[in-house]
Amino acid sequence: MTRLLSAVDAISNVLAYLAMAFFVVLVGDMLYEVISRRVFGAPTLWAYDIAYMMNGTLFLLAAGYTLKLNEHIRIDFLSTRFPRKVQDWINAAVYLFLLFPMLAFACHGAVVEGWTAFVTDELEPASSWKPVLWPFYLGIAVGFGSFWLQALAQFVRHVRSALGRDVSPLQTQTADG
Repeated sequence: MTRLLSAVDAISNVLAYLAMAFFVVLVGDMLYEVISRRVFGAPTLWAYDIAYMMNGTLFLLAAGYTLKLNEHIRIDFLSTRFPRKVQDWINAAVYLFLLFPMLAFACHGAVVEGWTAFVTDELEPASSWKPVLWPFYLGIAVGFGSFWLQALAQFVRHVRSALGRDVSPLQTQTADG
């Protein structure tokens, strides 16, 4: 089980590094657009499309890593007053009844939209550049899928901790895993 959880963590790590690379692309895109527009008076047709696609994709690719580090925003002023075992059961219930259904719905929607865009060669209708949309939808689907996998790993960790078999994920917040 530990090897499987470590594999999910490794996937989150790899996708987080990919998100960091996408962030560099996003910054380069914005710098190029600003220089092109302000210095040369020649705005691009594609910079806005690249920017929103990179931003949306990197945001979702990093979601699993953020969950792994336990850095998502949560309102836990009440649950932190309980013993760690109770906190783990509360977290497991939230994952099971709220997060998993929401992520399953989002994953399904992203895969269907991505496949439809791929099959129909769907283009961005609001853009004068008209890029194909399936790579963007693929990034969204991968991001939601990896987030779901990491949520599953965290769920297992919370249950194992509540049963006394492991350390709680609430106590392990290191960047390296």
